[in-house]
Amino acid sequence: MTSSDFSAGLDGLDHDDGLPPLLRRPEAVADPQPVTRLRRARKALLANQDVSLDEAAANVVTSGVVDPLRLEALLATEPSGLLTAKPVVGGTLYATAPHSRYLDLDVLPDIINQRWAGQLHTAMDEVPSTSLSTVYETLTDPASGKPFAVFTIRMRDRKALAQAVAESMYHTFHAQKGENDYTQSVLQQGVKEPLTLFVMRVAFEDGSEDTFLVTGDGNSRLMSMWLARTGGDIHAATSACIASVIGSLDHPGARSRAEQGRARQQATELTMRTRKHLAAAMTEATRREGHTIAFPATVIVGARADDGGPLADLVAARDDLLANLHVRVTPWTRGAQHTQGMQRVYRHALREGRISPEVYRVLSGTVGAQEMHDLLGIPAHRLWSAAVHQHVMLAGPRAYAMNQLVKQEFGMAKADRQRISERLAPMALSAYRSQDGIEQPLRAFGNGGTITDRVWKQPWDLTQGDDAVGVLDVVLDRALAGKADAVAELTVLGGTAAILDGYITRDRGSKEGTTRDSRTAPFRATPVNLLDLLSKTAGGLRMLHSIAHAHVAADPAILPKQFHTQDREVGGTPVRDGDPILDKAGEQVVIDYEWDLVYAADPARALAAIAKNSDESPELEAEDVRQRRILSSGIASAHKAARTLALMSQSRGPEVFGHGDTVDVLHAHLRQIEGILLRFGPSRTDFLFHEDEEGEE
Repeated sequence: MTSSDFSAGLDGLDHDDGLPPLLRRPEAVADPQPVTRLRRARKALLANQDVSLDEAAANVVTSGVVDPLRLEALLATEPSGLLTAKPVVGGTLYATAPHSRYLDLDVLPDIINQRWAGQLHTAMDEVPSTSLSTVYETLTDPASGKPFAVFTIRMRDRKALAQAVAESMYHTFHAQKGENDYTQSVLQQGVKEPLTLFVMRVAFEDGSEDTFLVTGDGNSRLMSMWLARTGGDIHAATSACIASVIGSLDHPGARSRAEQGRARQQATELTMRTRKHLAAAMTEATRREGHTIAFPATVIVGARADDGGPLADLVAARDDLLANLHVRVTPWTRGAQHTQGMQRVYRHALREGRISPEVYRVLSGTVGAQEMHDLLGIPAHRLWSAAVHQHVMLAGPRAYAMNQLVKQEFGMAKADRQRISERLAPMALSAYRSQDGIEQPLRAFGNGGTITDRVWKQPWDLTQGDDAVGVLDVVLDRALAGKADAVAELTVLGGTAAILDGYITRDRGSKEGTTRDSRTAPFRATPVNLLDLLSKTAGGLRMLHSIAHAHVAADPAILPKQFHTQDREVGGTPVRDGDPILDKAGEQVVIDYEWDLVYAADPARALAAIAKNSDESPELEAEDVRQRRILSSGIASAHKAARTLALMSQSRGPEVFGHGDTVDVLHAHLRQIEGILLRFGPSRTDFLFHEDEEGEE
């Protein structure tokens, strides 16, 4: 018998069947032990002096172990504890030695994976999100206040938990162009590198709690095991993971003992079936199941601070541990890196008493707009959520301490406005992550944002009130009266709204131009410099107020308006700083483009830049008038061209109109124009193109 014959006989599979070559034959795995037989292992775990778990956490650590006796030996305290010490920032984590665990019992992917933290929606977002941002916290004993080596998170119900699991697996599968998919390796030899697991307590809204293990390191391997089990389909893999570990989504709250018992029974059936098939000819199902029954893992079961007491911040320790496990551990996007770092900054600030628990809840994105109002008294609108982030980081003497925390977290010798705004941007605008084109506002905010001299480290606060528009009016009145704190507050609110609505972009985002249009400006100015100009004039403050008002109103009938920012003559008519800018029809001009805001911020500089580029002055024409003119001339030109081609077709054939696909595209465009006019126009008169019969031959 040749070596190839032996390999085929061993595998029971031909390598042409689509599966990769088998490098290691699956091993037979024992059946899961009844829960009652795990008591010795749980007792040994809790008796270890380096362990800091409660009973529920200890249960989940021992319940999914393949060999409870081996785990018991690994946890022995005499003659010496065999837990592995892992130094982290602020203390030490203690982990079990590597041991085998069942895939189907209590193990979930990391649902708060920081690698895509910059993409997750928060509870403040107006658009319901399937990837609601949740936050790991350190579980504490309600009686003694002692921290455990256990994460705690809050979830609405099982469906929300399942959705978070699905998001985690999908993001992991699709990230980095599929480089995180190790399905082929799993099918060849199983998983060899141990996964690092943490204990997680889920608190549901109905008051019930459930406990799981989640990956700290090994999300890709865990996802790949489920892919290998289910044939490589991510949707099937996700469904299988949720069904096996979380259970039925129709039941609220924690899993019952009966559900957990059924999960163990299903795992038992899987081990028995695989052992039977391993003793006979190996099949594809045997390979898939055999290599995915169990995997090696280490579990974090203890956390101790440098002073010997309990470790208060398990989340920061977890992040530091992951940084030590990999050469390249940074999140997949810079926004996620900054989000992760700022979350740690906020946690440090809370622990040091620099922010209140109520403010921290808003900063963490776990409360909605109305809850924010109930907690802090500020208007229930997500614009104020962005302002809270800026107030915490930028306002008053506290800004110096927060600045120091940022430098420590990101390893910076200097934390100037540019560096602060870059890191603050994804957090300050986190309530707007569902907004189309949010990347542009993030870049603008990260280019200095609203951090003018009057905002940066100066005393200012956020005005409380129920009515957002009323609060904006109060702030404007105080700012126009010369109150420096109100100027700072209006700069933050109006400047943030202007960035979000595209009236302020970063310096490289809009080019100098001589035409009033989108993505052009008469002169270049970074967001912070432009806001500095606006905040120094009455007209500029009124424009910031108008932009914020329109943003809050979210009504097409309410648009931001332009105001003069200098005392001068316009067309022979004297105007004062703060007067409205009027068009030729006497109507106040609307801010349509960044061009308008930049022009109004410094008319003299704008005119000089325009003259330098073209020696032309921009015509002050209402934007709707200009767009109607463009629409009318475009349709007239299209009509004329169509008639000309129709005449040419009589002698040269229909080919003069181009390829059939091209004509179909033109038809589609015409239907779109007609639909727009019918839907949004002042009347529902049919918009038809009539053939000019006199022009026909």
